[in-house]
Amino acid sequence: MEEKEKRIKRFENGCPTEIISTLINSIPNFFNNEIRLTIKDDNYQTSLMFMGVHAVALTISEGLFGVRGLDGYRLFLETFMDGDTPDTKFSAIAGLVHKWRNVVAHQWLGSVGHSIGYDYTMNLGWEKRGEVTYINPRIYCEHYLKVFGSDGPIYSYDKKMTTDQLEAAHERLLRKFIQS
Repeated sequence: MEEKEKRIKRFENGCPTEIISTLINSIPNFFNNEIRLTIKDDNYQTSLMFMGVHAVALTISEGLFGVRGLDGYRLFLETFMDGDTPDTKFSAIAGLVHKWRNVVAHQWLGSVGHSIGYDYTMNLGWEKRGEVTYINPRIYCEHYLKVFGSDGPIYSYDKKMTTDQLEAAHERLLRKFIQS
């Protein structure tokens, strides 16, 4: 592993994409190995999958764009993860998933749990059935993993950002790296 001070110098003196690319490349190399296992072989770890995807989404949206919380989560979905069909436009249910993830991560019991369900057998990414929104966690996770696939949209982040936005992301990520 690179020494801390050498890495800080490299991030400080490098172009903005140095630290951004390091962040983005570290996610599939480490974090996504665990997220991938949450939907493998009917050994579902659905809550862990939603918490992991949500953590990555917020890390990317805050680091790259300076947008936090629900707005950041929705931005990540719209920018990188949403599919072409209405049932794979996960940003349309971002508020519900964000609330549910917060309940799962911070309190476990919450009335939002009566509004969300999982259905691994349906062919849709999500659908409303009465008052309940059902999500196929496998499809949701597969769309997430495609973000970081070999030709994933995350790797063309720089085409979605201005030079000023890249500089701001560089400063934000550098500050967070040094402070943590």
